[in-house]
Amino acid sequence: MPELQDIYDIHRERTGKTIERGTPRQAGEFVLVIHMLIFDENGRFLVQQRVKNKRSWGGMWDISLGGMAQAGDDSRTAAQREAFEELGLQLDLSDTEPVFQFRTENLFDDYWLVQINSRTPLTLQKEEVAAVRWVTRPEWEALLATRNVIPYTFQNYLFDLYRMRFPGTRLFPFGEPVQIRGAVFDMDGLLLDTERIADRSWAAAGAEFSLPDVSGTINACRGLNEDSTRAYFLEHFGEGFDYAGFRARARALIHAVTDVQVPVKAGAADILQACRERGIRLAVASSTREETVKDQLSRAGLLHFFDAVITGDMVTEGKPAPEIYQKACEALQLQPTECLAFEDSVNGLRSAYRAGLFTVQIPDVQRPNVESNALSWRTFPSLNAAGEALIREKII
Repeated sequence: MPELQDIYDIHRERTGKTIERGTPRQAGEFVLVIHMLIFDENGRFLVQQRVKNKRSWGGMWDISLGGMAQAGDDSRTAAQREAFEELGLQLDLSDTEPVFQFRTENLFDDYWLVQINSRTPLTLQKEEVAAVRWVTRPEWEALLATRNVIPYTFQNYLFDLYRMRFPGTRLFPFGEPVQIRGAVFDMDGLLLDTERIADRSWAAAGAEFSLPDVSGTINACRGLNEDSTRAYFLEHFGEGFDYAGFRARARALIHAVTDVQVPVKAGAADILQACRERGIRLAVASSTREETVKDQLSRAGLLHFFDAVITGDMVTEGKPAPEIYQKACEALQLQPTECLAFEDSVNGLRSAYRAGLFTVQIPDVQRPNVESNALSWRTFPSLNAAGEALIREKII
């Protein structure tokens, strides 16, 4: 049965006319072609090699997949169908759009950009695809140098496009680290799973003290030290607000839980151990008081990993000011550009970014947003994922 295609006009409106694939088109007649750029969770790009007997570009390497839309297809259904036919992927593109589109002489070209798990099984269409492989940016550039890749005008910018498209993988404006010799970690919500405990405690204390907009206040103060938090409360709720009473009540509720057990984030000990084994010097930069930081890290079994502990009561200006990260680098006797900063909050990322470290975002209670993504050199869903990737890429 012949494969039919819809004909579009120059405004990308269907004309109602269909033609058999391969039939010459008249001036002003266009068909729709889709392409897909597939990356994995580690930022590697999926490339495919076309079978040798293909009429065009036989045996050459290509981007992840592509094909003609069939009659009745829109761009989304065509992309989903081609992904299944060529690679056996069942993708749901309902919540996204093509990353870019352009028009050539008789074609509308749509390019979709997606991220999948590298362990997702692939089933190759033998008539079309000879092989696939995941490539890093250096591997892609080496493949391009062989001149055995179908030429695309944008082929040198694919990894930049991916970094700009996906949260936390944007092209960091200060490039890549030359050599990482130190790592500075936030504590609450990053090493210790204490943010939810603090949020519940603040909410309970806020209700007792008739505090308006508790959730907004929690997020605004997340990552701030004691002095900055007090200043926020008095500015927003007036000089008469009983901040000392509120803070004492919230702290008592927090300690009622953490004094029994300090919850440790999955992967915390592993990434710290991996850093130590590779000669990476370590510091804590926490807005919490020194007494509490050392007590909780000690009871969590993590304190012995650190060469320096810098806390909120050791600085004049807390996060988001850069002082706490500047002091951490000074304590490690390293330049900021030699250090990674692991943070979960926007205020923490602001602080580390302004201090000049390579910021690594590990989201916790506060989800990523435009600002936190823009401030982040890299983003990972967990400390385990961060450790695995940074070791594999030989960053640490």
